[in-house]
Amino acid sequence: MNFNFYYECFYRLRKPVFKTLLIMKLTTVILLVCSMHVSAISYSQTVTLSEKNVSLQKIFQQINKQVNYSFLYTDELLQKTKKISIEVKDVPLETVLKECFAGQPFTYQIFDKTIILKPKADLMDNAPPVPPVTITGKITDETGQPLPGVSVKLKGTNAVAVSDGNGSYNLHVPDDNVQNGVLIFSFIGFRTQEVTLGTSLVVDVKLIPESRSLSEVVVIGYGTQKRGDVSSAIASVNVEKMDKVPAANLSTALQGQAPGLVVRPSSYRPGAGSAIRIRGNRSLNATNDPLFVVDGVPVSYSIDDINPLDIESVDILKDASATAIYGSRGANGVIQITTKKGKAGKVTVNYSGSTSFDNILRKLNVFDGPDYAQFKRDAYVGGKSYNSGLSTTSSSQRYFPDPASDYKLFGADPNVLNKVMAGYSFTKYDPTNGIFDVATRPTTDAEKALLSSLGYPVLDNVAIYDASKVPTFDWQSKALRTGSTQNHNFSIAGGSEKFSNAFSLGYLKQNGIIPGQDYRRYSISNSATFRPVSYFSAGSNITYANAIQNTGSDIYSAASGQLPLAEPYDSSGNFVLFPGNDSNIINPLNDVTNIINENRVSHLLANVYVQANIYKGLTLKSTFGADVSSARNGTFNGSISSSRAGGAANASFNTSSNLTWTLQNQLSYSTTIGKKHDLSVTAVQELLKDRRDSTNASAAGLNYESQRWYSLQNNATGVVTYKGGYSQYQLASFLGRVIYAYNSRYILTLAERYDGSSVLSEQHKGKAFPSGSVAWRIDQENFMRAVNFVDQLKLRGGIGSVGNSGIRPYLTNGTLNLSYYNFGVSPAQGYAPNGLPLPDLTWEKTVTKNIGLDYGLFKGRISGSIDVYESNSNEIQPQKLPDASGYSNITVNLGKVRNRGIEVALSTVNINQGGFKWTTDFVFSKNNEAITSLDGSGNNNVSSQWFIGAPIRSYYDYKKQGIFQNSDALPGGILYDYFWKKAGNKANTALQPGRIRVQDLNGDTTITEADKTLLGSPNPQWTGSINSTLSYKGFELSAFVYISHGGLVRDPRPSLVGRYQSIKLNYWTPTNPSNDYPQPNLTSDIPLYWQANGFRDGSFIRVRSILLSYQLPASLLNKIKMRSLSFSVNAVNPFLFSKYKTYDPETMPYSSSYPSSSTNNPGPTSYSYRSLVFGIKAGL
Repeated sequence: MNFNFYYECFYRLRKPVFKTLLIMKLTTVILLVCSMHVSAISYSQTVTLSEKNVSLQKIFQQINKQVNYSFLYTDELLQKTKKISIEVKDVPLETVLKECFAGQPFTYQIFDKTIILKPKADLMDNAPPVPPVTITGKITDETGQPLPGVSVKLKGTNAVAVSDGNGSYNLHVPDDNVQNGVLIFSFIGFRTQEVTLGTSLVVDVKLIPESRSLSEVVVIGYGTQKRGDVSSAIASVNVEKMDKVPAANLSTALQGQAPGLVVRPSSYRPGAGSAIRIRGNRSLNATNDPLFVVDGVPVSYSIDDINPLDIESVDILKDASATAIYGSRGANGVIQITTKKGKAGKVTVNYSGSTSFDNILRKLNVFDGPDYAQFKRDAYVGGKSYNSGLSTTSSSQRYFPDPASDYKLFGADPNVLNKVMAGYSFTKYDPTNGIFDVATRPTTDAEKALLSSLGYPVLDNVAIYDASKVPTFDWQSKALRTGSTQNHNFSIAGGSEKFSNAFSLGYLKQNGIIPGQDYRRYSISNSATFRPVSYFSAGSNITYANAIQNTGSDIYSAASGQLPLAEPYDSSGNFVLFPGNDSNIINPLNDVTNIINENRVSHLLANVYVQANIYKGLTLKSTFGADVSSARNGTFNGSISSSRAGGAANASFNTSSNLTWTLQNQLSYSTTIGKKHDLSVTAVQELLKDRRDSTNASAAGLNYESQRWYSLQNNATGVVTYKGGYSQYQLASFLGRVIYAYNSRYILTLAERYDGSSVLSEQHKGKAFPSGSVAWRIDQENFMRAVNFVDQLKLRGGIGSVGNSGIRPYLTNGTLNLSYYNFGVSPAQGYAPNGLPLPDLTWEKTVTKNIGLDYGLFKGRISGSIDVYESNSNEIQPQKLPDASGYSNITVNLGKVRNRGIEVALSTVNINQGGFKWTTDFVFSKNNEAITSLDGSGNNNVSSQWFIGAPIRSYYDYKKQGIFQNSDALPGGILYDYFWKKAGNKANTALQPGRIRVQDLNGDTTITEADKTLLGSPNPQWTGSINSTLSYKGFELSAFVYISHGGLVRDPRPSLVGRYQSIKLNYWTPTNPSNDYPQPNLTSDIPLYWQANGFRDGSFIRVRSILLSYQLPASLLNKIKMRSLSFSVNAVNPFLFSKYKTYDPETMPYSSSYPSSSTNNPGPTSYSYRSLVFGIKAGL
């Protein structure tokens, strides 16, 4: 550990840093109080002033406070004014304005609640005044809707007008300026338009919307840039549309929102987040998670504690020319998050609330009572043991339901037995004496032939069995409930040009669909900006969340595995620990209160900054950010829980605390040279320190279960174990970036970052990461002026290198391990090396190339982007060492992974007329991930399941061809001619009718490891989304669909032994020649080649949201004194379409099937659900 680094970077700076933090904390409180005060606005139209020799700016502030009118002016105009004195009481606003502006060099115009100041027209010396001429007209958009607030100016003069609420304007100009004069119409969000005046004094104009992608601001890392000038691959999430799909956290909300972004829920349990990948996986052993940056400060821990409704914008940096600015942490992409800030102007108050009702999306289709009874019979038939003695004696075998055999088979639990026997019609039933007289029916010729082929006794009559009389107990209904989510958010924002603030509170409560699973989060955020003078500003951004999550026990899975013929309580209402009287089947319904897994997390994200404009275009900014989190996890397993099954209770208690602080000093310079050359230069010095520690305690044999994980040392009869951990690392970085643009057509961006880290050895203490990109604004070329349907056309390309900081602290120095050795006659404890020093180990490196095209067509009707890319990553992986070395392996820089892909984003405005609008957004991403080298030899690493040419996570196993059928055992069949006759292995039990058939790839008639092959990957071949919105006046209807095509999932292994409940299967029997699942067999719970039988196509189409909302009109809002009010109802996750029917494909994680001897059974992480959400949003 570099303690000198720590001293220099932290200890010596702590006093000024802490002092700055204290000042910013006080500033935040003051700003919040001021904001609250400003919100108390009087709506009177009279003004009272008592001021002497004050500036007009102070008068404007007083008027704004009293009558809520804002002033619009330029600093240059206000500098020409003189101070005034005024004494008025309850005087109309118009009168006060005239008195204040008397003798001032400007006049004014009132539009809505805005007072616009404009300079007085210069008077010509020694010349009579020219009679004014009035130019009138109406300004509309393309659909004919009037546009209020449009600025109309006569070019070269000070004549200015603003359109009113009907889009009409009146511009007064001197008569001598009319002929050949040029009117300039400008409005935010629309193209500036110039019209040459003729003889007509009426000029009507239709303004064309400016492409949103051109004017929007994108966060590019240590700065911002207009979308039209971006030369890298950066996707911006439409946060407004993202918020329409309710999500408990940001990672889940991002699914389908941008090309190149693949989001997969890690679980559907309350409070769970999602795994995010940007353009595939790059690392074999290190993390593949992207870097998150919140308000300019990198975040080391979860972003899911941030309230999604506090987010202003999300920008995704995808190629190395964009992410190289983050150096060793940018290999997996960067997600830039900007939280909401206060703005100068009227204080706004917002509330949003929603409540949902949640129900499971796909219930497990398990056997009911009659089906399970037959399933168990078939398992014993498969084991040739279905008879009154459950023996393998051939002469007594039965195939059809037999009361004497069932009495023996189900007799362990009288309640179960009675339910099974309900299907028979007994004439005499005396099991004690072996009397089972039942109604019978004659066997058919086909049934006799079947019995004969099986070698069973051929019976003339068999018992009549009515399976419909067998009852079923619904265990699943006892393990599910209607879940619910309460989400409430309150915010207040506003301020002045000098002070602005945004404050919010959030509360989220989730009750899961499985009892015992819930989540609760409290969040608070505050953003303050202080600008006392034009050249200096300071601010702070603080986000805090406190969350409690209980994942509990998955009693639904356990209940789904209970026998449908058994019940959880006996006839007296007592809890039955072993339903069905089977010690391997434990009643899970007590787990709700007896298995607890509680996580408590506190997470603080905070940063403070100061910024000074040193010179024209030159800015210095210093930022200090901290990411502080603490977590506590307690687990408890009670004695009557399914995990302890009557044994003594146990518990554990874990704590962790994490601190990352970042100090940034940034110098930026922007200038324009000769009107055509735009230059922007950024230099940054950054320090980062990360510290983590953890403790763990566990105990068995608890005396007092009510104490759970508290006071383990005093509450346990068994051994109490303690463990702990600590690590830290530092990072010192320097970076520079130059952006040059010529005539807004040709853009060049060059950047380089150097990272020095304490995790690396002295020989390789740091590394540089350069990048470059270019863009050509084709739409700005002269030859494109005649192409009227093109709004935007930009070609860009970039290349760069980035790193993956996946090296653990202390690894390069060599590691020690605590062990025992013989010291004389007694064992002694000491430390011995267990890891070699790694002086040459350095970060993984990724080089990315990207070519993209941004386009906008037909006056904003069509817009989007297309990107193609390739990234090549150098890996870190362990290599096995000879046993003689004393070490098992060594970590080296070896191996390569390549990702290639294409991304498409397309937005269309299909209809926009008569108040009706229909828009559609399409997102498409296709990524091809492949390992290109492991050790340079071209060999695969089968033990790690890494294969040349395949994705990092792949499935390598036997290829199933179906189930062997009876016909295969006849001459001409594959069993008879190939496996039996040719290979002489007829006695092999795996090569019989009813068993799984896999492909013999090498043709040696023997199924071995050599017959395994690559079957595929869990990675989807491509993903996409469609978001379509219809709006008419205040109504809006939108639907969001997410598509994942390709990718394999592993279906869990069903138990085919007959002892346990199972997913309802189409299994093979002599009378049901299925090719889906093998024949049940009481002697074979895990069939040979069972892994090969479980691979399924994981493609799916999910309707994530169908939203209907209504926004009250302004006329009604004015009456009730509100700014906005809307109501909504949202069907979230209502439909799922997939060939895979057992579970939701997104709930099935990757689970390797290697080796063949493994009995690990894949299973779902959780169970997805559909929700009906009712929401309200209100603004003041």
